[in-house]
Amino acid sequence: MQSVSLNKSWSFPRSAWSRQYPYLFIASLMAVGLFLWARPCPAQVTQTAQTVPEFKEKFDLGLGGFYQVTGASNGNFIREDTTESGGALVSFRQPYRPWLGYEANLGYTRFSEAYNKGIVKLADNVTDISFAYLLQSPTVYGVQPFLTLGGGIIYFSPMGTITDLNAVTPPHFSSQLLPEFVYGVGLNYPILSRFGARAQLRGLKYKTPDFHQESLDSHRLRTTLEPTITVYYRF
Repeated sequence: MQSVSLNKSWSFPRSAWSRQYPYLFIASLMAVGLFLWARPCPAQVTQTAQTVPEFKEKFDLGLGGFYQVTGASNGNFIREDTTESGGALVSFRQPYRPWLGYEANLGYTRFSEAYNKGIVKLADNVTDISFAYLLQSPTVYGVQPFLTLGGGIIYFSPMGTITDLNAVTPPHFSSQLLPEFVYGVGLNYPILSRFGARAQLRGLKYKTPDFHQESLDSHRLRTTLEPTITVYYRF
């Protein structure tokens, strides 16, 4: 008798409540279960996030030297040649991530122009400023291959007097500023965590300078190649 009475008092409220609110009862059980399962999740997510390496944007500043060779241009009955020379290059780079970045360059050299096999000669300072898109791969076997494409300006500043065997040009030429297309390919070689070396072949494409003299305008483009060795510091 007593055991029957206890079973009725235990089973009656449970069965009546579950029959009256079946979906609410199931939803409550699911909510409690999800709450108990989700309690350790924030700590687990935080721990996982900490293990993922964060990419840090870094930039580097480089100082290098190059040897320039400029091809001859021939047109409009004018042949223009230059002497080979050495120069200096200051570079700034910031790769946001592999295959995405930019660089800025400031280059300087000094060489001589010769028109029509030396009939007209002049020495000039040559300065170029360029900005380029940087495609730099991840490190492969200890080196980083890269490619650059961009543009800028190149400035020719004559020095001293002009040698003119035919005396058809004025003794002094004015400076000339020209647009240029720049490209490059090379390798970065990290030496320490912040120091490294860079070997690069840099190319410049621009109109042959005439220093605003129609008698020296060949109406041709010319190419300057600059094999460059740079030492850089990464911040």
